[in-house]
Amino acid sequence: MKPDQRPLIRSTSSAVPALAGALVAFAYLVGAVVFSLASQSGEADAGVVEPVIAVADAAVVIREPAHAQGGAKSVRTSETARTRMAPASSDIDTVDAFLPTGPRLAIVIDDVGLDLAAARRVIALDAGVSIAVLPYAAAAATVSSEASAAGHDVLLHMPMEPVGLADPGPNALRVGMSDSDLQARVRWAMSRVPEAVGLNNHMGSRFTADPRAMRVALSAVADRQPLFLDSLTTGESRGQAVAAGLGLNALQRDIFLDHVQTPAEVTARLDEAEALARSRGWAIAIGHPHDTTLDVLEAWIAGARERGVEFVTVTTLSGQIARTATPTADASALQ
Repeated sequence: MKPDQRPLIRSTSSAVPALAGALVAFAYLVGAVVFSLASQSGEADAGVVEPVIAVADAAVVIREPAHAQGGAKSVRTSETARTRMAPASSDIDTVDAFLPTGPRLAIVIDDVGLDLAAARRVIALDAGVSIAVLPYAAAAATVSSEASAAGHDVLLHMPMEPVGLADPGPNALRVGMSDSDLQARVRWAMSRVPEAVGLNNHMGSRFTADPRAMRVALSAVADRQPLFLDSLTTGESRGQAVAAGLGLNALQRDIFLDHVQTPAEVTARLDEAEALARSRGWAIAIGHPHDTTLDVLEAWIAGARERGVEFVTVTTLSGQIARTATPTADASALQ
């Protein structure tokens, strides 16, 4: 007989040992049955795993148990797609309030400050628009203060060198400047718009395409961790990539609203922005304080809100994207 075929209980010619052996065998049998049932129950409990939710291009959102937050049910973004959690069953149908459920649209109005009446009309818009203020405008500080007090995000609309002969305005950033001159101009401009939570470029099709110039300029304020919105005045821009490399929250514009300043064209661009927000989850549109643009916005916003569009500032949008986005490489761990 092979070693793994030896009987657990050897038979003998004695009746007492035989009876004892039978009792031992019965005890083993009962123990095996009980152990099997307990194992199946444990495996069933361990198998209650919450579905992984994909958000915003391969983000992975998982829930923490209620006890982890002092009884509050919460949702968080995983640091890696391999991190999973099996919460209590009462947490499975819980969704935290910060996760958006509809299309989000961030509208930015550039070139604000030169016309105070137009600036105040922008501030009065019934939506969380973000207002980009030109630093050389005489009313820059006033507009910055009033816009912030009204709950809008304020951005420094930083003049930068374009391709061609257009004038970006006083104290613009230019590619040929020294590091110290570039940084001095950025700091001066930020001081002119005190409530600025970040900046975007005014013109700048040449400047934003130069990684060295952008890195030097943004590093002047990188310690403040401002948001940078690339207005994307050229397809060659390196603005968003450089800003992200410096650790800033970096976004870029999707749609310009008013290249053609007619009500029909501005409405069409807003509809395009809404469609993008519905397909991707969010969109960023940039307009200007023209009468036509503001007329259309005043009429369009209410209808869009009724259709479920959520108007958000750029900092709100940036925060939502950060909470719902993880590198796509992590998503491969789920496959």
